[in-house]
Amino acid sequence: EPDSNVARAIQRSSQMMTWVEFIHAELKRLHGLLDKAISDLTPEQLHKVPANHPKANTLAWVYFHYVRTEDNVVRFVLQKRRPTVWAEGGYAEKLGLPPVAQGTGMTTQDAQALRIKDVAVFKDYMQKVWASTEEFLTKTSPADLEAIVTVRPLGDMPGIRALGQTCVSHGHGHAGEIELIRTLIGVGPAIGV
Repeated sequence: EPDSNVARAIQRSSQMMTWVEFIHAELKRLHGLLDKAISDLTPEQLHKVPANHPKANTLAWVYFHYVRTEDNVVRFVLQKRRPTVWAEGGYAEKLGLPPVAQGTGMTTQDAQALRIKDVAVFKDYMQKVWASTEEFLTKTSPADLEAIVTVRPLGDMPGIRALGQTCVSHGHGHAGEIELIRTLIGVGPAIGV
């Protein structure tokens, strides 16, 4: 009987998802949520201040901030200063947005004033970031993600934590914010409960 318990435990542990597989699966899920939540928005809805609240973020800012963050972490931080999709594709120029900033530390007034002048071009950028993340995760070994990296302004951490904290956790937090904003601007949630 004890030997069969050990055998079952070993079988269960060999079937468990690794931390890299978990991060990968959650980023794919997040990308799907973000894609769905932007798919039906008009430019006006994307830039509408929810409930005209002086401290609320627009959907445009949330999307700009999160996608730029993932691009920066996956490309620039984890791939040793590899140029971001943003820089490689000339998206700052195409969209009339800051070449380096990703929205972190922006005043609410500046965040509310941010405009994505071509939503189709921004969606193209999003898809290229998702593809870049997918490529990175399929080609990166778990050992590579154990290396210590610096994520500003958070500090030093293992690469896997950079993905888990600044992409998965941070991104899912913004996905919830997106659902609330969609409700406040009268569109309704994209995902629901």
